[in-house]
Amino acid sequence: MVELGDTYSYVHYIYDRITSITPEMKQVIIALGILTGVTEAFWLQPVKQSSRSHCRKLFAEEPSSSSVCDSSSRQGFLQTLAGQAALVGFGMTAGPLLVGGKAGVVQPAQAAGLSKVNSELAGYGLPPILDVPGGFSPLVEVYGKAAGAKKERETLLVQFLYPSLWVVSKPSIDKNGEEGTISAGDYQKGDSAAFYVEEGPASGKLEQESADYFGEVVKRAIGQKSQNVYQNFKVLKKRPGAKGANGAQYTIVEFKYELLTGAGFTVDRKGVASVTQVGKNVQGLWVATTAARWKKIGNDCITMADSFRVYDGIAPA
Repeated sequence: MVELGDTYSYVHYIYDRITSITPEMKQVIIALGILTGVTEAFWLQPVKQSSRSHCRKLFAEEPSSSSVCDSSSRQGFLQTLAGQAALVGFGMTAGPLLVGGKAGVVQPAQAAGLSKVNSELAGYGLPPILDVPGGFSPLVEVYGKAAGAKKERETLLVQFLYPSLWVVSKPSIDKNGEEGTISAGDYQKGDSAAFYVEEGPASGKLEQESADYFGEVVKRAIGQKSQNVYQNFKVLKKRPGAKGANGAQYTIVEFKYELLTGAGFTVDRKGVASVTQVGKNVQGLWVATTAARWKKIGNDCITMADSFRVYDGIAPA
């Protein structure tokens, strides 16, 4: 797919070919970065291919009769897309989050929540979220709100997508400070995700650390709750993730382990984590489920990890 930084090299190419869209619509599409995913999938393919085949490539599914892919022309498709883009709002900053490298279509039911989240991000001068896959919701939460408390934490803005039916938990604050972390899960089914912070590596260069180092970070993250007793932890894969708007490099780590239950038996679990370093500390989001459920929701877990972003320099509320 065309990367975000390559989008603007195609602007003049596209402008010459969009004739029925108003200048205002063009500005919405370009300002929101929608063309990042659409350019290659829709415009740079041979003309003889049908619009439905283009949509199958873009959305990885057969479009329904009510889909935007039913537009009779490329111009019709982009008019529909521009209308959806307008739901996100105007005037957002550059560098939007595109999960999986593609821009998605924001459904009307998601638009209100997404607009609220993007307004909050814009208030901090941060890029918006453009792509929320079906069945997901965006979460933006400040970690370290209790300024001046006995147990003061670094204040960070944490952002990720999560399955809409999962329960979200946030840190609690009392006179002593803030306790707990930002987490989400469908705990009855064994699905869980949590934010984690620890001191950065002595080298100060997280991206140069080995898979073993990242494995140790994830193990400590899993064990941050005392009831999580595990064994046979193993890193399955380590790969570079995205670069954040603040230049931070994210690293994706896939792993497996055995959870020791209070009843005395073990449960095989698989998961994925996104780890980065913003400021002096290391931050991560780990997502895990049972090995049996990984076959069903593994891609959702990876979507969550890929969507994780964290920002420092945020003033406590």
